[in-house]
Amino acid sequence: MALALAVVGLTARALRAQNAGPTAAPQRAPTPCADVAERHRFDFWIGEWTVTGPTGSGPAGSSSIQSVSGGCALLENWTSGNGGHGKSLNAYNPAVGQWQQYWIGQDGNPTEFRESSWVGPSIVFRAHVPAAGKSPATEMRLTFTPVDSNTVRQLGESSTDGGATWKTTYDLLYHRKTP
Repeated sequence: MALALAVVGLTARALRAQNAGPTAAPQRAPTPCADVAERHRFDFWIGEWTVTGPTGSGPAGSSSIQSVSGGCALLENWTSGNGGHGKSLNAYNPAVGQWQQYWIGQDGNPTEFRESSWVGPSIVFRAHVPAAGKSPATEMRLTFTPVDSNTVRQLGESSTDGGATWKTTYDLLYHRKTP
């Protein structure tokens, strides 16, 4: 009896599938960022990179920059020459009409670059770090400049006088790794 019920059940299931018609193709997830040019202005940074000092001497580290979330953001995976690690998430925010970056390194101190502007081919991020303990309030500026299709310069600067003067905190060249 159990075998007969199983055969009837399988036959009924097969008939339902046969009469259901063609199966609808799965819907693709929407990609609202794919065709928005402003969301791709920073794509020159995508790739696998060896990072050096400004003269190209001595490795400072390596970085992997990937397009993520359907082209809506760039994810950086940084490894310094001494083994330190950090990540940044970079995205164009249409609500404010600017790119923004959120950086976190293994020191546990995040930096939110909430403002940015384009100066020629360069993107310039800005952040404000409030005073803490004996450290004064600090303005931070982070500039990415495509030197050519295989080199990007990243310049970090800081100011403790409200932006009247700037001090270079680091100057790096990203060299695209060859496959």
